[in-house]
Amino acid sequence: MAKDRLTQRQNEAYEFIRGYMDQHRKPPTLQEIGEALGIASTNGVYKLLQALEKKGWIEREKHAARGIELVDETSDPFGMGSGQPRLPIISRTASDQPERLRERPKGTISVDDRLLRQARDPDACLVGQAGDDGMNGAAIQKGDLLLIEEMDWSDLENGALVAVLVQAKLLARTFHFANGRLHLRPADRHYTEDTFPPDHPGCYVIGRLLGLIRTL
Repeated sequence: MAKDRLTQRQNEAYEFIRGYMDQHRKPPTLQEIGEALGIASTNGVYKLLQALEKKGWIEREKHAARGIELVDETSDPFGMGSGQPRLPIISRTASDQPERLRERPKGTISVDDRLLRQARDPDACLVGQAGDDGMNGAAIQKGDLLLIEEMDWSDLENGALVAVLVQAKLLARTFHFANGRLHLRPADRHYTEDTFPPDHPGCYVIGRLLGLIRTL
């Protein structure tokens, strides 16, 4: 059965449902989906499920609290093809809790394996969403999905494009280390450079950028 491609938000819902069912061997309730996705209204969750059902990704049993069934899980919600690496899309994470980056991803996305050829370790790659327009000058926009290879800041070269958590916001920046401090430089004149000591809890360098994925 042919399926329509999902929006990013619909994909987040689909991937949560699939992950929940893998872990608990039963579908989640509307409330559980809403809590996971930060949707306060059950009506908002209901509309998401309607869209997933209309596009052919789930089937629902009326009047059942857990009446969700996945349809043919072998395809990719973004329509990017099967047999390709699937990377986690990281959810909101605090900079002082980097160990939670992979704990509860928003979902997963298939990527062309050619995008990973420059990675030292493809298994260390993940995807995060740019949280501002600070790198507009480098053609990176807020909302872009960034392909990131996790890497300790000490292994990065000055001038590398990196993804960094500042508090709980994921930002793309140009990295420099000088005078014992991490320098995070934007490419847009409306943003200022941030500097942090390497052990500052308000800043965590996730790793270097390998590319980006943009949806229209």
